[in-house]
Amino acid sequence: MAEKKNIQTEEDVIRQMMQSSKIQAPENLKYRIIQQIETEKTLIPQKKKRATSKGDTLIDFRSIFGTMYGLLFVFSLLTIVFAGKEAILSSQYIFTALLIVMTLSSFWALTRLDTYLRRKKKTK
Repeated sequence: MAEKKNIQTEEDVIRQMMQSSKIQAPENLKYRIIQQIETEKTLIPQKKKRATSKGDTLIDFRSIFGTMYGLLFVFSLLTIVFAGKEAILSSQYIFTALLIVMTLSSFWALTRLDTYLRRKKKTK
């Protein structure tokens, strides 16, 4: 029993020594830390938002319709080389050309719709 009291008093002495050696944080430490974080945030350069302009519309228009006219040119050239000038007036050629035009025009319309919906979502 005496040993238990002796061990307990030794533990109490060690606890008191550890508590007395603790360094206490100053009262305004939290304020200083928050101030430092806010200062660092102001010093870090902010990412600039890319301004969407009408240039994006023009780039989309040129790329999609440029591809369309390129495909039509190559298709027409191959048709003339392999089947002759008369094949240009055939219904098969005209329907294929119309399919190319409608597909890429629809694709351009979908890109415009997508851009509109994204802008609308950002403003909300």
